[in-house]
Amino acid sequence: MEFKVEWDGDVTLVHPEREQRAKQDVNALFGVNGVTTPSKHLSLLVTSLGPGEKSNVHYHLEHESALFGLRGSVHFFWGAELEHDLIVGVGDFLYIPPFCPHVSYNRSLTGDAAFVTARTDAFEQERVVLLPELEDDRCKPRVSYVD
Repeated sequence: MEFKVEWDGDVTLVHPEREQRAKQDVNALFGVNGVTTPSKHLSLLVTSLGPGEKSNVHYHLEHESALFGLRGSVHFFWGAELEHDLIVGVGDFLYIPPFCPHVSYNRSLTGDAAFVTARTDAFEQERVVLLPELEDDRCKPRVSYVD
């Protein structure tokens, strides 16, 4: 089979110097995105929550997200009223559809939880929508803490 490859841009190496706090209130090592590279449709970062932390309730406009568990675990809640939940841990993959309200709680009070996070949006921080009306701790009594 013959095919011709036409390159669009250069290969870019990104080495983040430090974590930053993302709009959804998680720690982030921003890797590949539309700010750090010529990417037009992709972001790839490492996100983490410190001991006992939670993210803000939010959703992502028009873009899919995928996570892979590196360290620790979170109790993940989603739905219009955050009525659904599951545990995401080391080695787990998680898919989040566009416009899906969600929040994550680190299940540990002593260690962090970290995830490789990919989105189909090179400018994903610009399209995070916070949902303060759901920030009423409705999920906290349901969190399955490990320590």
